[in-house]
Amino acid sequence: MATKSGRYHAIKKGTYTVSEQGHFDLDMSSDEIDTTAFGSTWAKSDVGFKKWSLSMSGYYDPTDTNGQAELETAYMGGTLVTDLSVYVDNTSYWEPDLTTDSDAGGRITSYKVSGDKAGVASFDMVLSGSGPITFV
Repeated sequence: MATKSGRYHAIKKGTYTVSEQGHFDLDMSSDEIDTTAFGSTWAKSDVGFKKWSLSMSGYYDPTDTNGQAELETAYMGGTLVTDLSVYVDNTSYWEPDLTTDSDAGGRITSYKVSGDKAGVASFDMVLSGSGPITFV
């Protein structure tokens, strides 16, 4: 079984690695459509719309002007983020599929900065996908 070491994971905004990230979840799912007819004894279903979301977290770094600060600006403006890549190793990554849909990307729906007296400030965000995502 081939595994991917977490130490090579990264989130990139364009060609720039978003600093201080330590965790991400890329969630891809499909809506389920119930196609069961009256009188059936077994349920039937079909696959509906596909969707994806990305949550990421790490240490807050306000000096990361090409990464964290740009994502905060995108959140504040409700801007579609089209140039975010989720690396699972040094060369393989997920990204919005702009070839299939030129309007593909994601909007940041949650942005949080947290602090604790016994730790360092952290950064969490959730990006809701719009259009397809592809593995490169």
